[in-house]
Amino acid sequence: MPQNKNLKPVTLPMDLKFDKPCTTEWSNNLKALRVELVDSPVRSQALNVAWQYVKATWADHYNDTSPACTGLRALSKNLEDVLCFRALPTPMECLGFTFKLSGLSFQEVTHIIRHRAGSFAAQCTGDRDLRDDPAVIPEAVENSPEFAERYRKITEDAKQLYADMTDSKQISMMDARMILPKCMTSFYLMRLNLKDLLGFISQRQDVQIQPAADNIIAAYMARELVKVLPEATSRINFN
Repeated sequence: MPQNKNLKPVTLPMDLKFDKPCTTEWSNNLKALRVELVDSPVRSQALNVAWQYVKATWADHYNDTSPACTGLRALSKNLEDVLCFRALPTPMECLGFTFKLSGLSFQEVTHIIRHRAGSFAAQCTGDRDLRDDPAVIPEAVENSPEFAERYRKITEDAKQLYADMTDSKQISMMDARMILPKCMTSFYLMRLNLKDLLGFISQRQDVQIQPAADNIIAAYMARELVKVLPEATSRINFN
């Protein structure tokens, strides 16, 4: 069969780790959680959108919805009315927020993607070598030396088996990854409009039925939100 010897080498988007040793960075499962707000509207945009939408209801002329001559206090009060459903709530659907959630075990991932109102992008596991991915351990296990030792050993043995299968070139990464435990972490990008974000925070703040990790993620997301929109404190109870 003829060969094309003029093909250019392909540059892969991930590192190749064949025949390299496994490493595991261990963290407490709650302390590992991180929330970063990577994209959001600025406050002036939110105030403008809320004012335009609400005032359009009674406007006689299209220019009547302009917030140009409106003071900051009135704009802020109007946004609070929107957030608390005292005015047309539609503006919340126009304001998008994108978060990067990291330090997630498989358990947190299943809870997050269950919220179907969001849009998600996941850290890949199918064609990225996972032998150096971190892992988390719950505090109760950390405080039980015998269980903690077995917990770490099983995780590290599973990772080594993954690496051995991958290095053999006989088993694909997609098949080898099936052996990996749920305690290994990943990150997700999560996009929500403001209305759904407030709903997610409210739901995940429930300390009676939600696990502690969900409570912490909700609190971190709420903290990032109020940095952008102080008016959101009218809907969020940090207690």
